[in-house]
Amino acid sequence: MLRNFLKTAWRNLLRHKTDSLINIVGLCVAFTCALLLFLSVFYEYSYDHFQRNGKDIYQLYFTDHKATGTERGTSMPMPLYRALSQAYPAIKYIARHATGSAYVRYKDKVIDEKLLYTDAAFFSMFSFPLLKGEKNTVLKSPNAIVLREKIAKAIFGEEDAMGKMIELKQGSEWKPFVVSGVGGEFPDNTTVGYDIAIPFENHPEAADRYNSWDNQFFSIFVQLNNQVSAKAFEQQLPPFVHQHYAESIKSLKRDGGKPDKNGEMMTLNLLPLFNLHTNTEFNNVGASISASYLYLLLAIGILIVVIACINFINLSIGRSLTRSREIGLRKTLGANRSQIMLQLWGEAFLLCLIALVLSCLLCWLLLPGYKQLFRMNIEKSLLLQPGTWLYTAAGFLVVTLLAGVYPAWVMGRLRIVNILKGSVSVSRSGRLRNGLIVLQFGIAIFLITCTLVSWKQINYLRTQPLGFNTSQVISIPVNGQISGTAAEQLLRQKLAARPEVLSVSGIYNNLGRGKDNSSMSSRMGFDYNNHTVVSHWYGVSYDFVKTLDLQVTEGRDFSRSLATDSAGVVINEAMAAALNDKDLIGKFLPLDNGKLQILGIVKNFNFQSLHNKVEPLTLVLNKEFGVNYILVKVQPANPAGSMELLKSAWKEIAPGSEFLGSFLDENVNAQYRNEERLTRIFVIGAVITIVLSCMGLLAMVILIVSQRVKEIGIRKVLGASVNSLVQLVAKDFIVLVLVAAFIAFPIAWYFMHNWLLDFAYRASISWWIFAVAAALAIVIAYATIGLQAFKAAMRNPVKSLRSE
Repeated sequence: MLRNFLKTAWRNLLRHKTDSLINIVGLCVAFTCALLLFLSVFYEYSYDHFQRNGKDIYQLYFTDHKATGTERGTSMPMPLYRALSQAYPAIKYIARHATGSAYVRYKDKVIDEKLLYTDAAFFSMFSFPLLKGEKNTVLKSPNAIVLREKIAKAIFGEEDAMGKMIELKQGSEWKPFVVSGVGGEFPDNTTVGYDIAIPFENHPEAADRYNSWDNQFFSIFVQLNNQVSAKAFEQQLPPFVHQHYAESIKSLKRDGGKPDKNGEMMTLNLLPLFNLHTNTEFNNVGASISASYLYLLLAIGILIVVIACINFINLSIGRSLTRSREIGLRKTLGANRSQIMLQLWGEAFLLCLIALVLSCLLCWLLLPGYKQLFRMNIEKSLLLQPGTWLYTAAGFLVVTLLAGVYPAWVMGRLRIVNILKGSVSVSRSGRLRNGLIVLQFGIAIFLITCTLVSWKQINYLRTQPLGFNTSQVISIPVNGQISGTAAEQLLRQKLAARPEVLSVSGIYNNLGRGKDNSSMSSRMGFDYNNHTVVSHWYGVSYDFVKTLDLQVTEGRDFSRSLATDSAGVVINEAMAAALNDKDLIGKFLPLDNGKLQILGIVKNFNFQSLHNKVEPLTLVLNKEFGVNYILVKVQPANPAGSMELLKSAWKEIAPGSEFLGSFLDENVNAQYRNEERLTRIFVIGAVITIVLSCMGLLAMVILIVSQRVKEIGIRKVLGASVNSLVQLVAKDFIVLVLVAAFIAFPIAWYFMHNWLLDFAYRASISWWIFAVAAALAIVIAYATIGLQAFKAAMRNPVKSLRSE
């Protein structure tokens, strides 16, 4: 019987070639898109799940309840690590985590590598394999160093790395380390990986801040004992916070902070390791991706599959009239309803199976381009994993049930009497068909609207004045072979006679996100006139204001001729407002023993992304910050030539260091990669949904026209024009598209309005966006319908009425 069912199903697919082709193409496109999108989501949510102890590992973060709202941060002070490990036996392992970079030297070989500063418990806590060395003792010695296998091979080749001495250059000095362990390779989907690990005590700031509770510059991970829950542990922490942060809590209360439901002004909390990658609230140790983007990928994948299923359902039900004789004959010969339904569902299953096989092949071929387009780190090997096949099979069965069971049920319940009377009509399912068409085009119009809104916002972000020069300033990361201060001085001397170069300065924090993909933030709070002031702090060099074309509204810029300026600061207008004092020029901030004098005030500029309003900023000539980026202002006439000039000069200054210079406008735009990716998702999703919707609409129009061919012939004989006949067929469908638009618009407005709330600076959702979305959908639908209607109207009515 099964063989007979499959044979009959195959013959029916061949008999209705147009419908079969539309369904296969539609389902194939939908399955391919959904599979790629679901693989992306699966990969992103798989981060750190290879860690055997992952369910018990957490990152610490503080929550401050201020008058302006709740603030959270993962940066921790040095004494907290010791105090916490001593106070709570529920902590099985605790490890600090900070990253950096350094040059590694062995004999005559020098390479630039990333560093992880951590503690001995790191390898006991995390499941990173060690090929050589003991996980409990591998970082016990102050000069111990653990190398990832690929780094060990890059340094030593085929030599045994264990026990060998290598040197690291941190700052201006080389320091010896002894290889105590070699780590095996581990999956890329981790937020806490390493290339080179050394004891945390070697961090440049560790010694100076050993007893400082005010300076926070690293993360802390803890692993709790198996029997201790995160909630229970958090409930034990308030006394600890009260003991060590009494002054901070007092300041929060004084400044009008609002306590949480438990009456706490400040809490220490736990962020699960498995949630780290999808949490974008913190500047986490690894690159994160917003969970909302992953939900969006899932939603678009599901919507595309839903549209393909709608096409299938509409076509199957629409064909019920043409297949009524077949169904009637089968019932007359003794077939029951379940057998009819099984036969029809078998056809749906076979068609979906063909589409699935084709989509798997397409997915394999398109994966490299998809990765590049959406910046998704998924490999082809993920397609071959059992879990992928299991989820794919489950999804396939759900789709075949959705797409095949209802049409099979509708056709299976047709009565023989109605079939013999010729009273079976597709119009019985007209409401369902119309509802599904509305749903299809509603999804398409929703995505078109979202595309237009996101495109407008991205364009707004790119064109919004930032208050500083981005088009003429090149940012050059300094990466360890030479100190930033020395590199800045050498570069200034080398370029002093070049007319292309207008000024040179340096900065601790980059503006935007450069080619090194690094992002740093330094914030500090202090009491001023009996209230707390929190400011961003940027270590800068001379000529910073000149290089960025900042506007000094009061006072002056730093001056080389005045030695006392090394203890001075320049603040922005937001900082001046936060200080809430008159005649600020010449006054001192209560920091560094009260030596920091306010020299000048500059006009506000957007030193952060436009997600945030301009916040208080303090510029300081402080050697503790150092120079991590050199800023060079060049003439606007020949930017490419200026970049080549700097690249050549950099090779002479730091011959072993890669030149990663970029213009600040590139760095600023790089802050909005997620938004650009979102726009691409909307664009491609909208195109695919429109194409699939039009394919389904085309098939329905072909079916409807074939059923109304005699009506069209009679109308034409009675004098109806071609245009009126086209309008006759098209008007009902255009009305459905308009209904879809009116349903989709409020949903799209709500979704995009909430998305825009993430930006302090945002474009408005203009009325023309909805008008363009509706017009585009109507034009595409009308073009799809009109072509078939025109062909029907141009047909010779004699042929249509010959059988009458």
